[in-house]
Amino acid sequence: MMKILFIYTDIDVKGGAQSFQFGIAVLSAFLKQHGHQTDLYYMYDKYKPGKIAEEIEAFQPKLIGFSSVSSQFRYIRKILNDVPLAKNIFTICGGPHVSTEPESLESISRLDAICRGEGEHALLELVEALENKQDITKIKNLWIRKNDRVYRNPARPFIENLDELPFADRELFPYQSVINSDFGTALFMFTRGCPYNCSYCSNDALRRIQQGKYVRFRSVGSCIQEIKGVISNYKVRSLYFNDDIFTLNKEFVFEFCEKYRAQIHLPFDINARVETVTSEVCRKLEDAGCRRINIGIESGNPYIRNKVLNRKMSNEQIMNAFSIARQAGLKTKSFNMVGFPHETPQHFQDTVKLNAKIKPDSVILSVFDPYPGTKLGDECRSMGWIDSKRMRRELVPRTDTVLNLPDFPRGKILKCYKEFAYDVYRDQSLVKAIFYRIYYSRYGEQLVRILAPFKRVLRRLVMGI
Repeated sequence: MMKILFIYTDIDVKGGAQSFQFGIAVLSAFLKQHGHQTDLYYMYDKYKPGKIAEEIEAFQPKLIGFSSVSSQFRYIRKILNDVPLAKNIFTICGGPHVSTEPESLESISRLDAICRGEGEHALLELVEALENKQDITKIKNLWIRKNDRVYRNPARPFIENLDELPFADRELFPYQSVINSDFGTALFMFTRGCPYNCSYCSNDALRRIQQGKYVRFRSVGSCIQEIKGVISNYKVRSLYFNDDIFTLNKEFVFEFCEKYRAQIHLPFDINARVETVTSEVCRKLEDAGCRRINIGIESGNPYIRNKVLNRKMSNEQIMNAFSIARQAGLKTKSFNMVGFPHETPQHFQDTVKLNAKIKPDSVILSVFDPYPGTKLGDECRSMGWIDSKRMRRELVPRTDTVLNLPDFPRGKILKCYKEFAYDVYRDQSLVKAIFYRIYYSRYGEQLVRILAPFKRVLRRLVMGI
């Protein structure tokens, strides 16, 4: 039996809700299933490394594992620089950032390995090899640093049958606190992968790391069983199925809705893509208890959306999808972005206008982040648009840009970010518009936290749920 400590950073994230990291939770469950012991140090909101040493001293791990997206990787580097570790503690990092930029291993001297792609079997193999003092330099999916040499191993195929994996280890996290921080919502993921090739998204890069089928679904029976277990152990008001595209497989949706309606009686929200939104699908979802459908627009300008982002859909398709969902009785939320390469302030005004036309019940806007390994991320690097000094600063992810774009200055990107939701709703609902104006303002985050006791009332007022 080996002790593994996971460290998860969730720092300077807008919105106030705590996170449940599915990757770490499944890895923990998989290791426990094979007789190992796990623990978690969850660093939320601010960088406070002081207690990590205390956790290490108390738990005595032989391996410390991190998982990181690009915006959080700077904190992995800081932890490994700031926290003294015994030489016999092995360190490894997985997640989207190191999967698509594995050379990150060589940027942190105290990081022993990175995992590219799915990590369940690779991490278990590493743990058992370390425990038995066996060779670790040939484990697939891993890049290992040993004796001043980096061993770059190929990846094994994707896991074919997701039902073979245990349910996520929610006990690892302060899970009731996570639920409470997000309006009583429990999160689930029933699929892996996305079939589309959006130029800004890591899915295309992750798909190329391993062989085999990238898009996979768990069985409906497995999904229902996990839901039942969670709602029997925690106080839950609603569910959010945070799959990239819950509606991708119509047969899965229909079977899920039938069994969910018969056995579970809680409202749920999903993510969908425009092409998968049909009247039949929306009626099934609404009948099963679906409350809201979240749909990505990203840009309201056809050139930016189709040519730059590689999202092949028309404005008419987008408007039709939102109309269909609304007619079925579903609330809607639109996902949007600003600050893309080749975008101008005039292009972004089309995003404002399209949202004003479709009238979603709520909107969200993120600032584009040039993820490594993506087409747009690579273009930003090759064109020299990334401000390396700003990238190293502790800016709040998705609220500021690290780019110096020739046609869209940072100041104008930030102005668009702050004013977007107000501009969308000012002619529809002044109350909603003013709330969004405050939320996206300089002091919005602090005000939202002050008003936390009234957050349910505010949410119903602004989002309708």
